[in-house]
Amino acid sequence: MRKDIMRVSPPANLAAIFPYIMKRRCDSQVYYQVDLNAEPLLDLIDQTQALTFFQALLLALIKTMRDRPLLNRFVMGRRLYERRNIDISFIVRRPTDGDGSESHVKLRFASNEDDPSIIEKIALRMAEAQVGVDITGGAAFGSLMALPGFLRRAAVSFLSWRDFHMGFPKGLEEADPLHCSAYVAELGVEGVSAPFHHLAEWGTCSMFLAIGTVGPKLTIDESGFPVVRQMAEVKVTFDERIADSNYFARALEIFKNYVESPETLYDADAISEYAQRRLAAAVEQFEPFDPYAPRYPDAAAGQSESFGPDASGFGGGGQPDADQFRPFEADAPRFGGEQPDTPDPFSVEQAGR
Repeated sequence: MRKDIMRVSPPANLAAIFPYIMKRRCDSQVYYQVDLNAEPLLDLIDQTQALTFFQALLLALIKTMRDRPLLNRFVMGRRLYERRNIDISFIVRRPTDGDGSESHVKLRFASNEDDPSIIEKIALRMAEAQVGVDITGGAAFGSLMALPGFLRRAAVSFLSWRDFHMGFPKGLEEADPLHCSAYVAELGVEGVSAPFHHLAEWGTCSMFLAIGTVGPKLTIDESGFPVVRQMAEVKVTFDERIADSNYFARALEIFKNYVESPETLYDADAISEYAQRRLAAAVEQFEPFDPYAPRYPDAAAGQSESFGPDASGFGGGGQPDADQFRPFEADAPRFGGEQPDTPDPFSVEQAGR
């Protein structure tokens, strides 16, 4: 048994038999839709520029899973497990590609990780994915797909069997985005409404969030009057074997409160100060430029204190000496040896000829 998960006992009720009568995730999927008032969060993001809307939603999801730890469970081999960390997978589209190529990103967060660290980790991985850096080991699965068809089927069957009985190989699990706590798809950036997405039999993902467009929508305010607000559409799919429907509903209320009350979600000043400290630490890693410093440190020991090249052929490390410089001579040969006399096109004599 790996240290990052633990087996838990099923509840002493009808839910204990669910893994046996609902053997697949497609048998136990439940669907929820939640409309989020995005205006407070969008206003705070415009004021602080501390993070993006998608990053804020990921942060709200991570905090919700901390508050409702049963969401971090999964069923494998008819047994119920709970993760000690929170693994989030999502898709990042590459804006420079016209073919709509994308990268899958999987991030692991500690249960006590602070908000600035979470935001920094998300932003860094998204930036790497947008330029095509392999985040989730796509090369490993690409090698698998390069095999002949019968070998691919045999390999996938073996890995599924091993995951069911013994657990997935750790190296492949870290690279597989479907072995995660939750999968998030941001479809609103493509102008697509959020669908009710299925849960895959492959992997251990027990929750899928599809985020649709953010735009004006008619809703009812706190006083009961109709009003048009900027709303975000989110549709969620859960595996009912990890918790009951009431637990899911309460979890979505917490998620909704985090998004609609962003002052409870994150401290913009703390995130900004953290980013500034990280930038200052990065700048300190670079030494100030010294024009008289040796350019080849390995040969510095044998260099003279002169500015010009010494016997070893490398530049010296001291101050320049006046004797090493001479005034420019127009008639001096530039490549050594004597040069033949050539007419000067700018001389008076040549001009008069």
